[in-house]
Amino acid sequence: MGDLKGSFFIIFKELKIQLYTFSIVLLALAALYFVIGFYIEPSDEFSPLLSGPIYGILGFLPFFLYGDPFKSAVELGSTRRQYIFSLWLSYFIFIVNMLVIHEIVSYLLELVSDIFGSHVTLKRAGDVLPNANTFDNMWVDFLAVIFIAGICFLVGAIMYRVGIIPTLIGILLAGVIVFIWYVLGDMMPFFKWVYHHIYETLHILGAIGIVSTLLVYPLIINARLKV
Repeated sequence: MGDLKGSFFIIFKELKIQLYTFSIVLLALAALYFVIGFYIEPSDEFSPLLSGPIYGILGFLPFFLYGDPFKSAVELGSTRRQYIFSLWLSYFIFIVNMLVIHEIVSYLLELVSDIFGSHVTLKRAGDVLPNANTFDNMWVDFLAVIFIAGICFLVGAIMYRVGIIPTLIGILLAGVIVFIWYVLGDMMPFFKWVYHHIYETLHILGAIGIVSTLLVYPLIINARLKV
């Protein structure tokens, strides 16, 4: 099984289970919002966020894809390079599938709510943009999940190489530096720039996610298998 196909099969087998779980959770959440909408007065605003499970799953999964799937693929003949490329490809497909399912469920929820009189108006990540349309919503969701997935992949790879405790210490130190900068520094120019350049900021975050994903390669290419 020394090819991309074998590694891809092992990884996507794990991701497929999570995709089914995500779909069930999303449908259950949509049904809950639909029912709650009947108890909301028209004058009240009920704008729940349906995309929460996307960000949660994307931040949760990368930490487990360096464990048994990585070990199984290498032991069955795949190289680390093949595993990493399979990981990138399968996770990209996984992200696209999740976003498509999310858009379909969101559309159906709002359509059925309008028909039956349930007062539900979904909050979207694209609401940060003025006059956002359907494409803007999908694109902002895509950039957001690319950023989250990339950061979590990088943290997971660092954790696999150096261990959990050193990684947590590094995250803590980074958090302390940011906190000191926030307390002692003048962050208003930064916040103003982000506020006036929100579209550019989202693309910068997406680029950070891509770079973080690429940094997984030098961390994992020579990593030892762990028992």
